[in-house]
Amino acid sequence: MIKGINNIFTKEQVEQAQQLFTSLSTEQKYWLSGYLSGLNNSGNLLEGIGSGNATVAQGAVPQETVKLTILYGTHTGNSKILAEQALQLASQAGVEAVTQSLGDYKVRKLKEEQNLLVIVSTHGEGDPPASAEDFYAYIFGKKAPKSDNLNFAVIGLGDSSYAKFCQTGKDIYDQLSSLGAKAVHDFIELDVDYKDTIADILPAVVSKFSAVNGVVASSQQAGNGIALASDAWVEAEVLEKVLLNGKGSAKETYHIEFDIEDSGLVYQPGDALEVVAQNGKALVKDILAQLNISEDEYVSVGNESLSIYDALVNKFEITVVTNPVIKKYAEIAQSEALNALISDDEKLQEYLYGADFLDLISSYPAKLDANTLATLLRKLPPRLYSISSSYEYSPEEVHITVGAVRYDLNEREHHGVCSGFLADQIQEGATVKIRVKPNLGFKLPEDDNTAVIMVGPGTGIAPFRSFLQEREAKESEGKNWLFFGDQHFETDFLYQTELLKYRKEGVVSKLDVAFSRDQEEKIYVQDRLNENGEELFKWLNEGAYFYLCGDMKRMAKDVKDALLQIIQKYGNLSDVEAQEYFRNLKSAGRFQEDVY
Repeated sequence: MIKGINNIFTKEQVEQAQQLFTSLSTEQKYWLSGYLSGLNNSGNLLEGIGSGNATVAQGAVPQETVKLTILYGTHTGNSKILAEQALQLASQAGVEAVTQSLGDYKVRKLKEEQNLLVIVSTHGEGDPPASAEDFYAYIFGKKAPKSDNLNFAVIGLGDSSYAKFCQTGKDIYDQLSSLGAKAVHDFIELDVDYKDTIADILPAVVSKFSAVNGVVASSQQAGNGIALASDAWVEAEVLEKVLLNGKGSAKETYHIEFDIEDSGLVYQPGDALEVVAQNGKALVKDILAQLNISEDEYVSVGNESLSIYDALVNKFEITVVTNPVIKKYAEIAQSEALNALISDDEKLQEYLYGADFLDLISSYPAKLDANTLATLLRKLPPRLYSISSSYEYSPEEVHITVGAVRYDLNEREHHGVCSGFLADQIQEGATVKIRVKPNLGFKLPEDDNTAVIMVGPGTGIAPFRSFLQEREAKESEGKNWLFFGDQHFETDFLYQTELLKYRKEGVVSKLDVAFSRDQEEKIYVQDRLNENGEELFKWLNEGAYFYLCGDMKRMAKDVKDALLQIIQKYGNLSDVEAQEYFRNLKSAGRFQEDVY
């Protein structure tokens, strides 16, 4: 039986409860409601008091089901994983939730949503991942709906070593707010080490939708039983390490093979390999000397106690300076010159490009002790390399193709942390910590008879070696057209013997190469695309998939521009129609890119 509030409480008690209720924040209402529910399982009493219409049941009070839509936009799959975990948390919190890729979401449904959680990565230099492009364009377009009845939250994933860290998530958060939607949580930025904090962050965000809709559930309950991520690493032996460039090359590219037999690791073409690196010992020593810190001083890193020397070698990022690190350092340094640099974003990004931590403390000296240093630096994230082998072809091994990054800056040599580690510190027989990182947005067609066009200059060849091995192992009938480019034919034709063998055997149907410095006028892969434009467009019209891998800053843009020109010219289309043709390719998964 359900009784009215005035039959249960005195008038004075009702007035006191109403006064208390009006003074509480949403979070306080949520907590107290959950607390009372836990005591007596009596339903959401306080919401009724606040409206003057409370009822108390013998058991739970029936409530309208809260519905939550969880949308994710991802390139490598992290956002999808978090969305699936949020789905489980919502279910445990009494929320009826669904999850869907932003690429599959019907944007006109946005006006009907009441609760929305968006989890999205940032791709390239602040761009949305391909799956999020239509949603992004829609909410910024003229047809975007007013969203006064929408409660929402946005979680952005990114890498703070990039200037436009989590930019896509920020943009979506700001635009939904400008459309009238109500944020139930501040915008959340997740860096590459997000797994250290996500077990607390994700339940807190999901619980906000419970709170704002009056559902009784605690954040502890919401997080109960959810395994938020697997951090299992495999110690893999290096079976082979081969320098692929010939004598006299300006480049240094290594083919590295790892033994994964009996490791439990499996992978698909297009996936990446995460590698745990160590910082160069010489750089660590120079940093400690510059700061006058003893190598033997001990610091706490998580649950470990280790020397600052070992911590800098194994735990912290020192070859890259991120925006958060330089801003925290500026608070310590109290340097007018450094503060002026930080206030000018263009100059700041110019300074940070290529700089390491030794550059920073040399340019703007400050006194740091070991513990302060350990709390200042970002944790050293693993590095990702496109897998250049097929599990179907060689299940006992996994291969990567690594270009050693070396450059001079401030009168000393710098190098990439992981490429330098693999090039200089690791030899055959050594063991390295690795794990597979699925890449959901870079996959071969499900139909083995579908033709593929692959554009991969330099180390961009890596995933396409995996594609070709896979198609050979499966005896696929689909045609394979590869465009490869580098500086010189004699020294930089990576995997030349294999590729020519594949062409001879018919695994590679067409092979077009561009060696930019073998002639006076530079020739690039986009030039080869233009030369073959008519046939390339024919392949696309017949259903071929187009893949692009390699340098993000220049090559990828030039290739996409060339592709658009080919579509427009040979499709006899207007510029607008060519853009639409290209968008349809992407939405159908027939244009995929893996750029870095």
